[in-house]
Amino acid sequence: MTRRRLFEPFSGWLIKHDWTSRVIAGAYDSKSPEQRRRIVAENPHSYLGVTRSREDLEHGDAATDEDLLQRGADTLTSILEAEAFEPTGRPTMYAYRLTAHEHTQIGVVGAMDVGGYSDGRILTHENVRPTRAKLLGDHLHWVGATSSPVSLTYRADPVIQGVLHDATVATKPDVDHFVEGVRHQVWALESHEGATIADQLAEAVIYVTDGHHRSAAALAGAAKKPEAEQFQRTLAVLFPDDALQVEPFHRRCLDAHGRTPDEIIAAFAEVAEVEEVDSIEAAFPHDRGHVGVYIRGRWWRLVLAPVDRPGALAHLDVERVRRDLITGVLGIDELAPNSGIDYVPNPAGLDEVVRRCDLDGAVGLFLYPTSVSEIMAVAEAHELMPPKSSYVAPKPRSGLFLRILGSGATAHIDPS
Repeated sequence: MTRRRLFEPFSGWLIKHDWTSRVIAGAYDSKSPEQRRRIVAENPHSYLGVTRSREDLEHGDAATDEDLLQRGADTLTSILEAEAFEPTGRPTMYAYRLTAHEHTQIGVVGAMDVGGYSDGRILTHENVRPTRAKLLGDHLHWVGATSSPVSLTYRADPVIQGVLHDATVATKPDVDHFVEGVRHQVWALESHEGATIADQLAEAVIYVTDGHHRSAAALAGAAKKPEAEQFQRTLAVLFPDDALQVEPFHRRCLDAHGRTPDEIIAAFAEVAEVEEVDSIEAAFPHDRGHVGVYIRGRWWRLVLAPVDRPGALAHLDVERVRRDLITGVLGIDELAPNSGIDYVPNPAGLDEVVRRCDLDGAVGLFLYPTSVSEIMAVAEAHELMPPKSSYVAPKPRSGLFLRILGSGATAHIDPS
């Protein structure tokens, strides 16, 4: 049986210039539920309104999952009726350049074969929460469009990078938008440029860097509608491995045993070296094996115990923290619903972690980032990290691209 091509052009839509500031959504994970609620309330066309999750509901809102999905579909309908997006008019791939401060990375956006997850061409490295994956899978059918690409990396290929470089210097971008310190630029590629990239990726192995829940949702969507070609592919963006910047997700954890700060620290001291310090600067980790801890206005610096087991996963800080501290001491199962853990990406600011911890006396754990090479090693070993093990920045944004699926709110639109 002939394998489907891993990466192909698709009939995409791009946001119109006059709508960029209203539709393009900020990085979802970098905002608290309160911040996302405020954005949607102030701007009903924000794509955050399409992708909202249960935690984004107002307090006291008893909406069911179906209600939540319908609200997302209604928001997309409103955006489409306003003609905020414009179809490119032909199947194509897109060059996507992100610039933040001194850092620039250029990737390619296209339609990725969902079958690649099963045949070993697409490697994952993180566990997912089943309830979140199910909601996103239902979202595909109910809303009928995707705008949040799964982010992946590949071993840098000079041919692909040459095509993308030439395309981005030859013409002005089709979309050029600056938001929250990041410039987002998009170019629709010519057919021959997309064909060259597709050929280069034909035998490649690629690695998911962000979007494990979206990946699980795409697999579920493909299985639910095996006869629908549009569901056999998912929106994706690929960046070369030498261009990525990885930052940590910090943890906010509620102790399952209800202990005092001193009791928690005493338990931590049984599995790590612990030293109380006087500031976030002194506690913040600057090397592997180091963890910062915050509880009720006090700070500690932890040094994790040496690893005495084999495997790429076992040596990662995120796994050691999960095993020794989060599960071992605090009694939290990260994959369980309402598990008492929250994840705050480093770009959201350390003060945001402190703010969330102070709401209910939770424990803040500050981690050292996982590297791209570590992510690849775990994926190649077919091991799975805890959820939210890495935060790749700058983030692609929802609301730039639109891939129509022809179901739910887009049942009246031809996806081809």
